[in-house]
Amino acid sequence: MTPATDRVLVIDGTGRGHAICELFTRTHPDVTVYYGPGCDVIDDPRILPAPDVVLNDPASALAFLARHPVEFVFVSHIDALSLGYVDELRRAGHRVIGPTAAAAALEASKTRGKEFCRDHGIPVAEFEVFTDAAKAKEFLASVPYRCVVKTDGLTPDGDGSVVCDSAAEATAAVDRFAAEATAADEGLRLVVEERLFGREISVFALLDGDDALLFPTAMDYKRVLEGDAGKNCDGMGSIAPHPDDTPALREELRAVLVEPLLRGLRADRLDFTGFVYLGAMLTERGPVLIEINARFGDSEAEVVLPGVRSDFLALCRAVLDRDLARHRLDTDGLARCSVALVQGSLDPSDPDALVGWPFGPYATGQPVHGLEPAAEPAEPLGRAEPAEGAPAAAPGSLVFCANIRRDYAGTPRTTGGRIVHVVGAGATLDEARARAYRRIARVGFPGMSYRTDIGATATPAPAAPAPAVPARK
Repeated sequence: MTPATDRVLVIDGTGRGHAICELFTRTHPDVTVYYGPGCDVIDDPRILPAPDVVLNDPASALAFLARHPVEFVFVSHIDALSLGYVDELRRAGHRVIGPTAAAAALEASKTRGKEFCRDHGIPVAEFEVFTDAAKAKEFLASVPYRCVVKTDGLTPDGDGSVVCDSAAEATAAVDRFAAEATAADEGLRLVVEERLFGREISVFALLDGDDALLFPTAMDYKRVLEGDAGKNCDGMGSIAPHPDDTPALREELRAVLVEPLLRGLRADRLDFTGFVYLGAMLTERGPVLIEINARFGDSEAEVVLPGVRSDFLALCRAVLDRDLARHRLDTDGLARCSVALVQGSLDPSDPDALVGWPFGPYATGQPVHGLEPAAEPAEPLGRAEPAEGAPAAAPGSLVFCANIRRDYAGTPRTTGGRIVHVVGAGATLDEARARAYRRIARVGFPGMSYRTDIGATATPAPAAPAPAVPARK
């Protein structure tokens, strides 16, 4: 079957996936995006849900593509990437953007990611890998610095990393991960690393195998409670650009993190196209990498991608042709703030009620209202007017859909933990934040929960208790 020009299949089902689809349709006038499994609540006639596509089953995508030919496939969900979706589709003759399973292992295995960085001169914290809980606890008792304990593989809800303030917390984290491994009848593998102090930054680039096109930076809020308290989760919100972002910092990030990454991928013959997300810490000794992610961040995609003006279909064609070096990225220069609305407890006062995401079991099937497009505010956004013929600008507020589906009567209902991401834009972060929270006031569902302080103050850098061990290169 002949590939269909201007038709794309995006493999995802998150707010990030919706943001990628929106970027395609906003920046190219003719593209149609199949979104699998996607979301049927999205109100865009050129974003078509493909619910028969299953994230953990490449055969489902092959069956879909046999009926619906496309120009290429863009795989952006780590579950699909880690099991070899890209490999399978390419073997069947399809053009695909995304890292192979071997390249996605840089995220899917924290051990693999850390060892890759160490081997290729990318600065990372001191770390050790353990398969025995007792030896891990012996190590924790011997080091003079605070630690972060991570389970090696992918975890649901983003809680596979515990940032510890004491040896007792670190020991408890080891015991927890060991118990989970035993319950799942799996072998234990932990990464115990030096805790870094500074301000975290999310760094993004589009890769074609030879070159990298940097996208704007962001800062996400990983902890579930106000004041950056509580457990880590997939993310409660983001702001962009990062408060410390400057041209000089971007050049430093390219030189210290991105260029060594590209050299390492080539040296190890890892086939990595598409987005890479480098989570880093801005420390006194410079940027230090925390983790490599084989896809765009979620919820950072929701604040970064709406600001892109460049034709994303053209950029993807350049990735497939390994011609990205000839392109530049055009953005609108606005600040954005995204807030995740999540499924909390339906009755926090009832000790027998489901505790809500991400603390434990949560309700599903709750009706959601207020998703209709908001009327744009009368005040200007402060963006420069696009040139004649340029792609349309994103509106001042957006809602990106995640775990939400329509029932038989057409009512949107919750299906998971993070339901939607509400985004506001403005000339300043304060304006963006105000628009986001005004938009949130129109949305509701039973048990809706969210952080009220996203973007209120930039997350402060915690003070280091003592000089840390030098970064390993």
